[in-house]
Amino acid sequence: MKRYATHRTATAPASRTLASCALALAVVAFLAKRFGLIDADIFVLSFMVAAAVALLAILLALFALHRVWTLGGPGVPAALTGVVLGLLAIGPPALTVAILVLRPGGHDVSTDRIDPPELISAGVFSEQPFLIWFDATLVRDVWPVLAQLKTEPADTQEAAEQVTLYPDIVSRRYRISTAQLHAAGRKALDGLGWSLVDELPPDLLDVATRLQAVGRSQLLGLDHDVALRIRPDPVGALLDVRARSRTPLKDLTGNDDHIRGVFAEIDRVLLETYGDLSRLAVDDSEAEAEGLEPEPVEEPRDTIPLPGFKPYFEEEDAPVPDGVELTDLEG
Repeated sequence: MKRYATHRTATAPASRTLASCALALAVVAFLAKRFGLIDADIFVLSFMVAAAVALLAILLALFALHRVWTLGGPGVPAALTGVVLGLLAIGPPALTVAILVLRPGGHDVSTDRIDPPELISAGVFSEQPFLIWFDATLVRDVWPVLAQLKTEPADTQEAAEQVTLYPDIVSRRYRISTAQLHAAGRKALDGLGWSLVDELPPDLLDVATRLQAVGRSQLLGLDHDVALRIRPDPVGALLDVRARSRTPLKDLTGNDDHIRGVFAEIDRVLLETYGDLSRLAVDDSEAEAEGLEPEPVEEPRDTIPLPGFKPYFEEEDAPVPDGVELTDLEG
């Protein structure tokens, strides 16, 4: 009996090999970015190459399955392995691109959109030309179509987007002094695990202060700058927070979440310190509507405070005020 040669497809093992290489490239790129060995441009380009190779491997695997179904022969396990590895390799790049496309803006978010807090030595995007071009393309061509927005000037559109996307990112007022809020803000930054890089400490109870810290995202290890500006206010102290990414690349959490995290951590610190948070935190609209006045932090004194030393008089016979040696600091 004549025996015919068994058909063997070459695309099945080829798809498995390509899918393995794509998965290895995606894993190496992710680990290298997480530990700061490569910049954001190389990371995104590596992910795109891995996704292209994985897509090619999946197409070859589907073609191999079709050939095996039509002509018979071995190759099904290799083709199925290529499909599974290709899907695993294409998942992280697809998620990264989806976050870049579907999450508009958010590189620089501030509670004060007109006069945001100053950032000292903030990182720039100069070494990331591909991401700069990609982000500019998204801003110009993709996001307006997705959001069905009319073309506006960049500043106006960015401010409008912040109001629409982050209605809760607003300045906050507190019924405490700026020095007390500064101490709470510094403790909050320590609680978030961010490194303090710049500080203008208070020299008086009611003077403007500032804090700046650098944080790093947990997934991709992306750096971001966070600035806290504390100024005197009729209610007590006014807090503005600004968060700015050092790269157009986005992680699962954005700058709006960083600002919300600062507010939440400050609330936790104030709650632990003073107990009654509702007495300290004041909503911006509530303060304007009710015209709240500053409340004293300390309890009212029963006596009038007097200097704790005897004044100097040039004339020996000049009268000395009665009871000058008695102050509320004694006893």
